Amino acid sequence: MLDLNNIEEIKKADPSGYLPILKDTPNQIQKVWEQFTAQESQSMNFDKIIVCAMGGSAIGADMAKFLIEKYSQLPIQIVRDYNLPNWVDEKTLAIVISYSGNTEETLSGYVQARTKGAQIFCLGSGGKLIELAKENNDQYFILPPNMPPRTAWGHSFFVVLELLIKQGVLNSSDINLLEAIDVMNQAVNLYHEELNHDNNLAKHIASGLVNSIPVVFGAEHLSVVARRWKGEFNENTKIPSYFEEIPELNHNAQQGLECSTELKKTINILILKSNLYHPRNFKRSDIIRETFSKQGFDISIYEIDNDNYTGGICKGVILGDYVSVYLAFLLGHDPVPFTAIEELKGMLKTGEWVETIINS
Repeated sequence: MLDLNNIEEIKKADPSGYLPILKDTPNQIQKVWEQFTAQESQSMNFDKIIVCAMGGSAIGADMAKFLIEKYSQLPIQIVRDYNLPNWVDEKTLAIVISYSGNTEETLSGYVQARTKGAQIFCLGSGGKLIELAKENNDQYFILPPNMPPRTAWGHSFFVVLELLIKQGVLNSSDINLLEAIDVMNQAVNLYHEELNHDNNLAKHIASGLVNSIPVVFGAEHLSVVARRWKGEFNENTKIPSYFEEIPELNHNAQQGLECSTELKKTINILILKSNLYHPRNFKRSDIIRETFSKQGFDISIYEIDNDNYTGGICKGVILGDYVSVYLAFLLGHDPVPFTAIEELKGMLKTGEWVETIINS
């Protein structure tokens, strides 16, 4: 098995260069944020928000959703599907995000948003989405091209938040985006590949997950981080993984304690805990570990503490991204390719369907 203390072995295990992307994440997010901040935005009048996005393009909006619900009066819903809810109308801000610009579910949502008269903002690196935005005079912002879509999580996170700051929905002092950049830089310094195993939490966690199915628990602002970890284990590490939300899991997943010993041996549970949690969720985290551990599950708590929610989200994402990549190396996988997803798109004939929906 690969030695995570051997830099040369790590470089050979990373032929597509995922680690340099991770290390440059804070810098790239800051550049995009500054570019969008400098771009003029038209004022919009809306009383609710819908976001159309899938996969790695949706996760940044999920992170923003927590902060929007925390610090604004507006309802927001993330749609990961083809159809928008009936309540979408001309007083709705529809934020449409597709890194490639060609995601069929997202483009379906875009077409419906236009039909319903919603005010539209598009975010992507190109493709049909940006073509349509230009053609229809929608507001849009173009992301840097040629990145694995899931690595653009912070671009969409920061752009969505800054868009709503520009629109007067959020106060920049509540969101602390500049401080979040500093938090990410600190996290990269803690988890990058040149730090040896004994001093690198990400390498330590990855080493304990070999030949297991990670199940990630999180509450409040870290529930979306748990979802991000799950997605990164799927896409980067190429393994099954799942996430659960605290306290909801105590009303269903808790009963899974009674499964067979053989099944328990395949599962490794990671609890993400924060000093910012509601006191009851903070307590639940410890009780969950105690109850699952007593029943023979491999379960650990990892504290993602920070002074504010934005920084806590960013810190948790950086840690999870590094864990998934190191685990990919240990299992002999290049983190970048997503062949199975591309094969599925081919079977679905996504390109043909997109042309159909756009021209209908």
